[in-house]
Amino acid sequence: MITTDESKKISKFRKINLSALEKLFSIYEIKQNDNVLIWCDDAKSIAPRIAKTIYLKLRKMNCSTSIIVDKHTKKLGPASKKTQKAIKSLKKGDCFFSIGSGNRGYVEEKGKHVLMKELIKKQGFKMISLGGLSSIKAEKINSFLKSFNHNEKEVHKLNQKLKKLLKKTKEIKITCPKGTNLCISLGKRPVICNEGNWREYSTNYPVGETYTSPIEGSANGIAFVSSAKISGKTIIPKKPVKFVFEKGILSSTNSKSINDNLKYVEKFNKAKKINNYKNAVRTIAEFAIGTNRNASIVGAMICDEKTLGTCHFATGNNKHLGGKNYCHGHFDYVITKPSIWFDGKQIMCNGKLFL
Repeated sequence: MITTDESKKISKFRKINLSALEKLFSIYEIKQNDNVLIWCDDAKSIAPRIAKTIYLKLRKMNCSTSIIVDKHTKKLGPASKKTQKAIKSLKKGDCFFSIGSGNRGYVEEKGKHVLMKELIKKQGFKMISLGGLSSIKAEKINSFLKSFNHNEKEVHKLNQKLKKLLKKTKEIKITCPKGTNLCISLGKRPVICNEGNWREYSTNYPVGETYTSPIEGSANGIAFVSSAKISGKTIIPKKPVKFVFEKGILSSTNSKSINDNLKYVEKFNKAKKINNYKNAVRTIAEFAIGTNRNASIVGAMICDEKTLGTCHFATGNNKHLGGKNYCHGHFDYVITKPSIWFDGKQIMCNGKLFL
């Protein structure tokens, strides 16, 4: 692993009281003398504070700890060359923390986007990802940190029950009190549980969701969204945003911020010569259910989507989930208090799971 220390760039930030840090280290089996790379940015957000807290803890554990601090960005694009070089130097047993305020840059090989999933599989390192933290307001920070201290047994139990059901489900219907009425179809795609099971490539933290990639042309109907991911941040609209799907494609939404983001992402994908880039960006990519009781809607999608009593869908790239749609960008949208049916059998009512 390439070693570098840019901790001076975040010296002005205060560390945080993260009581669940021991749980995180235990789940990912981080121990003394491990090689660890931390990648963060210098934005005025919770991200560099978390990075500093983890960095100081690792140093106390005598870990060989490197830290790279890049400039905060809201734009899509590759990571800096030094960051890519450091990531590519990670080996089996090494640990990688990606802690970002906005978009994380991606890794390229000969001009092509390299899926982190494939890089981890090839090189054998562990990864913990905390991204898109810039939009958490100060009064929501404690709620966000609470989500780290999840009930491991409960999350595992709910995830496994949902995984078993999703594996044999063909049709999903979703409604909600705000007016959602959305139907999607599933095929024989992987069903993935995010619960810190890093050996199976579960890297996002906090944990707590079960997800899969729907058949790309299958989403039809209306969804009302209460938390939405756009490039570089998460927005919580004053009123739920309306999404309309036709044959798997997001045909319209009444949010200016989301429409502006779609136009930006379409332009980016056009420049990257992605086939059928407009539809690729708007294609249904994911369906998931949150299973973390300690998570709540805080304005960071990495936490919002894990909230027990919610479900979410995404548009854009789903190759990393076992789907067929490839493009730059993957954007999640949360529905609160949903009612959900798997092949006509109700498994959730207004956010309450029947499992």
